[in-house]
Amino acid sequence: QVFSKMTVRDNLIVAAQEHHGSMWSRMFAPGDSGLGTKADALIDQFRIRHVAHKKAGELSYGQQKLVDIAMAFMSEPALVLLDEPCAGVNPSLVGGISTLLKELNRSRASGGNGGSFIVIEHNMDFVMDLCHRIMVMVEGMVMAIGTPAEIRANKQVLDAYLGN
Repeated sequence: QVFSKMTVRDNLIVAAQEHHGSMWSRMFAPGDSGLGTKADALIDQFRIRHVAHKKAGELSYGQQKLVDIAMAFMSEPALVLLDEPCAGVNPSLVGGISTLLKELNRSRASGGNGGSFIVIEHNMDFVMDLCHRIMVMVEGMVMAIGTPAEIRANKQVLDAYLGN
């Protein structure tokens, strides 16, 4: 959750503090808990340097979504769950989010950090562009699992979601 009265940079730092060191070490750590460098790197990677010192509540909804996603990566989790990262976002930003997530996936894989993403999203163009494997569910039941090409060719999926 983005804290609207905190700066973007402070939001990122807070997101990782619980996973950084012990309670004792955090009490005597620098004000940024030693996480400032990592926060700055993500700020650059997410291309939000120009708003890093603004309060999150002053940002557009799309910029807040970018901050929210960046916060999820601050603690370098093995699994990142993104629940509708494109919901309510200006369509012009959706492609940028997709590109950013692809870059993060590549950099995590090449950096040895590994990790996986699970993305829950209704924007099928976004899903088809981003994901290697897709699971389509209807009313809590799995309808299909496959590559984007397999999902595009699945008649049940087309009937249920794509309107054919």
